[in-house]
Amino acid sequence: MDLMKNQWCMEVSKVKTRRILSKKCAIVFQKADLEKLDTKYQDITYFKQNVNEIVDSDDFIHIDFLNAMSEMENLHWNLFNHIGFRNQKTNDFVQFIRQGQNRWYADVPIDDGKNWKGYCWSAYGDNKTISNMLRLYFEEVAWFGMLSWKMRRFQH
Repeated sequence: MDLMKNQWCMEVSKVKTRRILSKKCAIVFQKADLEKLDTKYQDITYFKQNVNEIVDSDDFIHIDFLNAMSEMENLHWNLFNHIGFRNQKTNDFVQFIRQGQNRWYADVPIDDGKNWKGYCWSAYGDNKTISNMLRLYFEEVAWFGMLSWKMRRFQH
C-alpha cells in the first residue's frame, strides 16, 4: 500500500485537485482522479472449469491479468474447459473455451443474469489475439473490437 501511495505521489503533480496532508503524502483525491491513478487493481472476478478443477462464479474470487493468463494457459484443450471474467465495477463479462493449443472460442453474453434470453456475441481467436484482448479488458479500455464478433442465440 505504501508503494502505491508513493506512486500516487509521483503522479499527483498531474492532478489539479489535491491536498498534501503529511510527509507520507496522504492525499485527498477526487474519486475520478483516484481511479485514473489506480491501474494496479481492478475489481475483476473469475470462474472456471478445467477438467475437475472448478472455481464457481458465486465464489467471487478476484484475479489480475497475469494470473488470468496463467489460468488460461493451463486450460486443457482436449478435455472440457472454460474460463470467464466479470468486471464487478463495469459489469463487463467475457468467457472463453480453449479449443486447441492455439484456438479459442470467446463469447460475451448480452444482458446476462436470471432473465438471460440466450443471446451473446461469439468469436474465435488465436492465443496472441485473445491475450491482447484480455490485456485491454483488464486495463478497462476498449477491448471489444479486437475480435470479429457474431451475434448468436443459445436455446436454453
